[in-house]
Amino acid sequence: MMKKIKPLLLTALIMCMAGSAGRAQVSRSAYFLEDLPASSLLNPAHHPNCKLYVNLPVISSFYIGFDSPFSFDDLTSPWPQGDSLYIDREKVLLRLQNRNYFNFELYNELGLVGVNLGRHYLNFGIAKVFFTKFVFDDDLMRLMLYGNGSPGLIGKRMEIDRNGLNITSYHQFGLGYGLRVNDKLTLGVKLKYLNGAFNVWMKKASFSLYTEPGSGYPLTVSSDIELYTSSTISDFDDMIDQIEGYKWFDMSGNHGYAMDLGVKYFPAEKLGLSASVVDLGSITWKENVKNFNSHSPAKDYTFTGFDLTDFVIDGSVTDTAKILDTLKVHFGLTETHAAYTSHLTPKGYLGGRYNPTKKDALSLLVRNDFVEGTWQPGITAGYQRKFFNFLTLYINYSVISRSYSNIGLGAIIETGVFQFFILNDMAYALMEPALAKNYNLHFGIGFKFWKEKEEPAMEDTDIDTQPDDQD
Repeated sequence: MMKKIKPLLLTALIMCMAGSAGRAQVSRSAYFLEDLPASSLLNPAHHPNCKLYVNLPVISSFYIGFDSPFSFDDLTSPWPQGDSLYIDREKVLLRLQNRNYFNFELYNELGLVGVNLGRHYLNFGIAKVFFTKFVFDDDLMRLMLYGNGSPGLIGKRMEIDRNGLNITSYHQFGLGYGLRVNDKLTLGVKLKYLNGAFNVWMKKASFSLYTEPGSGYPLTVSSDIELYTSSTISDFDDMIDQIEGYKWFDMSGNHGYAMDLGVKYFPAEKLGLSASVVDLGSITWKENVKNFNSHSPAKDYTFTGFDLTDFVIDGSVTDTAKILDTLKVHFGLTETHAAYTSHLTPKGYLGGRYNPTKKDALSLLVRNDFVEGTWQPGITAGYQRKFFNFLTLYINYSVISRSYSNIGLGAIIETGVFQFFILNDMAYALMEPALAKNYNLHFGIGFKFWKEKEEPAMEDTDIDTQPDDQD
């Protein structure tokens, strides 16, 4: 039994990671870089210093990133002899907490346009969004790494009940509005229509497992599972073959709505405070819905396992429907096809910015992600400096997901109407990728017209510029 169930569990883990590795919609660095149109995605009260900006398709704005509880070096160790690596199971478990998070997000802006009408700001954008939020406890990882036949589990009951998974892909159409109430206060809101393409939502995943001593190590399981799925690719039968037919901009009957709210306030000339909440919303899934629920959560089922090789030909899984049918029987699941509603992952921002000079800015940002029923906090301190009239450089330091080696770098280049930016919150990962638990990259090209005039920058100097008194 152990030999049979371990490949299944390891495959499930790899599928979760692979589905994730393909994270935050926009980098934290963009929050205080208000010259970037992308800053309005984190706070709709932000607006660039121009009358009109246009971001074109393909080259507009692209973001990719992830947060993980462990790095590649945490997963592997070298063999005593030779240069090959192996998965060090005890090393992996030592890196885990009782509850762990794996996040991934991809944001591809297909176009954005914004206008400044005096006290009023308007913008409209279209984007493709994909995210994975995987919450798991250390006992689940222990089961995946050792299988139920390991000596520490035989004859013992294991409770696994702190897990969740949300994989979602959708198209986003956003209309933003900002109002400058006065010189100190600006309010912003963005209304978004969401068209869902793909969703796998594990709303509930509680298991009680007992491995009986004896031949084959049969596993007695009681489960309380709520799993919801929808896809424009297929109905999840032969899904791997069907995925090749996926269309990048295929509209569906899965409709959703969301809202962003933001505020900026300047209590003093050089000090600015801001706050926002984004992605408050949900999507109702109707197309190719297939849901699985435990029909008797308190009932025990004995699972003797199955050989995953029965479903694999030439190294590929040929029919996912057979695997699902097998799991339904052994874990007491009922299949339904009713429409359901899944939530987005809201994020809250609270920031402060201080400008000691017109060229320099210091910033502090607190961000909270609401991930499957719990808050995941992070904090970022940043500094930016404007050089000449076309280059802005940015550096920050972040503490994210119990990771403390996150130094970010960024640059904005503006010449004429052209603007290019590239941002990274975890530049350390570029130098030591095997040690990185987090990584992201955000870049794009846009065009800004009729920029607002700025007062000449004050140079740092100790020379008295006041005229001498005349005798």
